[in-house]
Amino acid sequence: MNIDKIFEVFQNKKENYQLVIPDHWSQGRTVFGGLSAALAYQAAENLIEDQRELRAFHCNFIGPVNVEEPIEVTAEVLRTGKNVTQILAKVVQNGQVGVMAQVCFGISRDSKLNHVDHPRHDMEVPKKAKYIPQIPKIVPKFIRHFDLALDKGSFSVGTRKDPEMHGWCRLSQAPEKMRMAYLIALMDAWPPTMFQMMKLPAPASTMSWDIEFLHPISEISPTDWLACVVKASHVNQGYGHEEANFWDQNGRLVALCRQVVAVFG
Repeated sequence: MNIDKIFEVFQNKKENYQLVIPDHWSQGRTVFGGLSAALAYQAAENLIEDQRELRAFHCNFIGPVNVEEPIEVTAEVLRTGKNVTQILAKVVQNGQVGVMAQVCFGISRDSKLNHVDHPRHDMEVPKKAKYIPQIPKIVPKFIRHFDLALDKGSFSVGTRKDPEMHGWCRLSQAPEKMRMAYLIALMDAWPPTMFQMMKLPAPASTMSWDIEFLHPISEISPTDWLACVVKASHVNQGYGHEEANFWDQNGRLVALCRQVVAVFG
């Protein structure tokens, strides 16, 4: 089941959406976090009826959401004003909230303020992805749905002393069109940077994830690569604090991210 197939349930706007995520989208025992976050976002986007654009996405991963079991996705408007709409979205399974996202949409408006000081990268667009073997209990199954091309860092444990990665990512099976929800899923395809510092593999779990989107976002083709530079600024007491920037294939900054990861090793 490719990503378009999963999101067919959102074609008709409803109060709640029910679906089952197949095992090949799993991350350990749970649904790949980027996908569950994208589901919550899509339910929120379906409540927007004007030209308001996604400005900020805050997501908490509260508990496991199992594959091959029914889940329910809901969203409600907390407040809508002249410029901004705030929406709360949830992914629920067996009566328990697994993922909760607060999503902020805002209209574009004229302003006398205009200051742009964006970070840049010097990576060349890759010609092919890096092959990642499906090693049971080590490499999560969802990785098969993404192409990753690493420019700096490593996917292997015990190979680096610094928690930093530079590279490119895209969906391995191009969707019909690139949705904002797919971009959110794509931004979570990278493993935690601190893995490469560990001597042995160990489980990890994202606790909270913040994304700020810069507009206007240029048209991104379903086959385009997305550049990423991600670094953990602080790793201590079993938690890592990561910061990431994402650019489109033409070098235009798309989003700024922060993530808190619990590492059990």
